[in-house]
Amino acid sequence: MDINLGLQESVKREKADLLEYLMRRFGDRVLRLAYYYVRDRYLAEDIAQEVFCRVYRNLDRFKEESSYYTWIYRITVNLCRDYLSSAWFKRWIPWENIKNFIRSSDTENRLFRKLEEGTLFQKVMDLPTKYRMVIVLYYFEEMSTREIAKALNVRESTVRTRLCRAREKLKGLLSREEYV
Repeated sequence: MDINLGLQESVKREKADLLEYLMRRFGDRVLRLAYYYVRDRYLAEDIAQEVFCRVYRNLDRFKEESSYYTWIYRITVNLCRDYLSSAWFKRWIPWENIKNFIRSSDTENRLFRKLEEGTLFQKVMDLPTKYRMVIVLYYFEEMSTREIAKALNVRESTVRTRLCRAREKLKGLLSREEYV
């Protein structure tokens, strides 16, 4: 009986160690991806936390049909989609109306200030979600079209089409700004 208890503790320790590794390796990327998706820092932090809770709960079910990277990104995208389609989010007051009343430390804001700098980033964030996400994953996260297709659960040809259309939309947005 003591052998079983020792084995269970060993499995728990291995699972916790793997989770810690995955969080260190992909934590910042998951946070950025969630931010790109929901466009709100605090919501992105909540989603990133939930992603790793789900990763921990489902580590035993990971089938190694893809990399951990792709699996975690898919969980993140699905959580973001669920959140954006939830009834609560649709009734939610836009963050822009209240964020000026809340102050955070410079340390917490550093990543997000860096992300929000520049015209190109703002234009990418203005794209519809399906175009924004392929641009973010391809250029900012440097994922291949195959990895993006797995993460978004779409065909690779769909990813290539969305990339092409997103580039066209970005060119249009940026050229309009030049003439203003």
